[in-house]
Amino acid sequence: MTIAESLSRAFARTWEMYRSAINDIPEEHWRSGDDGYLIPARLAYHVFEAAEFLSGKTPKGFEWGHRFGADWEGATTEQLPTKEQALAYLEEVQERVDAWLRGMSDPDLLSTDSEFLWTEAVSWIGHCIYCSITVST
Repeated sequence: MTIAESLSRAFARTWEMYRSAINDIPEEHWRSGDDGYLIPARLAYHVFEAAEFLSGKTPKGFEWGHRFGADWEGATTEQLPTKEQALAYLEEVQERVDAWLRGMSDPDLLSTDSEFLWTEAVSWIGHCIYCSITVST
């Protein structure tokens, strides 16, 4: 088994956790909450967009908020994704992350990440782990 396959399997378990959580959250709670930051739809949007961003080859040119017309942090509750939209975005991001991971060999993963320097990950495997932690928290 390659490193990328191992990482892909770990991500798959995380994606399944999100899928279950989205399905289990009652509709009336999906885009509401006492603390605007902790609204489930907002957090899911943030996680999926971060995974989309981090699974790119470079941070340059990424358009935050492109999916729903507003950034996750500043979106009104009406701009936040519905459960169906979140599940569709999750599917797309899962496919993107999986293709990104499986497109790297073990030597690729051990090479230097000179694009996402602010993560301080140094190598691409470190970058993948950073992405995994970001997605699972």
